[in-house]
Amino acid sequence: MRESLKEVSLMALSRWDPWKELMRMQEELSRTFERVFGPERARVTFWVPDVDIYEKDNNIIVRMDLPEVKPEDVEVSVIDNMLRVKGERKRAEEVREENYYRMERQYGAFERTIDLPVAVKTEEIEATYHDGVLEVALPKAEEKKIKEIKVKAA
Repeated sequence: MRESLKEVSLMALSRWDPWKELMRMQEELSRTFERVFGPERARVTFWVPDVDIYEKDNNIIVRMDLPEVKPEDVEVSVIDNMLRVKGERKRAEEVREENYYRMERQYGAFERTIDLPVAVKTEEIEATYHDGVLEVALPKAEEKKIKEIKVKAA
């Protein structure tokens, strides 16, 4: 009884991470496809780059870790107040899977869509890439001011 209470209290402290759950489901799906189709034809690749979003000097800054991704393999777009970063991380060299002791790094296509917290000036967005980090600076749009209208007596 004492151990089960300890397990329950530890479970209550752990935070649910939807990305970790998605990766777990992807790994399970990959294993299922591998059993059905064989290891060579069943490899499902999908990964989600980590991101930081913050405000600095009237800009929304989005920084995304994209190690080993070439800038020409990345597409950045903004539509309806949503930032979309899409691309692919390719293997530099081909190593046969049976030669691996452990394979944790993810390769393949990725796509990340981020709801922006405020309206931005799409014509002034800048994206730079340095040392495996993509940084997108999105200038905040001017806030629309409320115009009060006086009601006249008729």
